[in-house]
Amino acid sequence: MKLSRQARANTVMALFFLGCGILYSFPPQDYHFYPLCPFYAVTHLLCPGCGGTRALYQLLHLHFSEALRLNALVTVAAPVVLAWFFYWYYSVMRYDRSPRVRLPRLEVAGLYATVVLFAISRNLGLVGA
Repeated sequence: MKLSRQARANTVMALFFLGCGILYSFPPQDYHFYPLCPFYAVTHLLCPGCGGTRALYQLLHLHFSEALRLNALVTVAAPVVLAWFFYWYYSVMRYDRSPRVRLPRLEVAGLYATVVLFAISRNLGLVGA
């Protein structure tokens, strides 16, 4: 059975809201069914995503300062990713096509550098845990 692009988009949207509902209802600090970071488990260093689930939980509860403390990168990136996700969904539902993403190499290199510098700075204690 092959789903149409719009049916797949509706499935992704339903999974998104299901995930948000689970995260909203079950705090990561109290429930241990959330996946652990394999990078941290091996190296005991914080990767750029460590604390991201807890930060998203705080964002869902509108605790912005706590979300920034847990993971500033995820907190800042979440609204951008959310806006892109809803734009993608709208494009699929309205025009039956996915929008193209084309970033210049310099911008991609800048994003990678930002992530690497964030990881280094938080492991040196320059940015919140």
